[in-house]
Amino acid sequence: MNIFNWDKYNSNLKLIKKITNYNKKNKFNYLESGLYNHIRDLFCLSLILLFYKSNKRKKITVLDYGSNFLTYSNLINKINLNHYSFAIYDPFIHKNFIKKNKILIFKDKKILKKNWNLINFGSSLQYVEKIDLLNNINFKYANLVLITHTPISVDKSYISKQINNNNLYQNMHSVREIITFFKKKNFELVFKSKNPDKYISAKKKYKTLSLNLLFLKK
Repeated sequence: MNIFNWDKYNSNLKLIKKITNYNKKNKFNYLESGLYNHIRDLFCLSLILLFYKSNKRKKITVLDYGSNFLTYSNLINKINLNHYSFAIYDPFIHKNFIKKNKILIFKDKKILKKNWNLINFGSSLQYVEKIDLLNNINFKYANLVLITHTPISVDKSYISKQINNNNLYQNMHSVREIITFFKKKNFELVFKSKNPDKYISAKKKYKTLSLNLLFLKK
């Protein structure tokens, strides 16, 4: 995993507070800038899909790999969150695990072996050095894997400095490598879409796209 602390990079406490206060006062969600409304909706629809696929009989366990509270601050006016149990893997927290606002945050890799119904990578795969490192996660009971807003190489895998942060390197995994990995875990790619090119920081000699990918268990 990239040594850069992504929580400091991704979290915006002022925005989280602003969104939370807005959603307490209004019936409909806060309108985020850029592509984030689209990204959050993909996450919500994935959650709903699994809940109804289980015939509404159980709480859906969600592993959010490398996320933060900003992802969850704007979901409350979109779906009923009582149906879900969330856990965020963050290797940079000081304790092995903490619980905040009913969400478990942990860095102990042993917890990755728990049973998960949905695994959300958000925009974190580019900070994983090798795709095989994801074997630390228990995919056995997962029915859905979601990857969003992630720079992915259409050609070969490579490493690139992130343009807006000189201390942050991105591992641009190839789309073939990602599909092959999840195929071995018995997942099928059922949805793919690309985001605007302005969200990519990559070497020009390699064709790279900002992609959203959804895999379902076969």
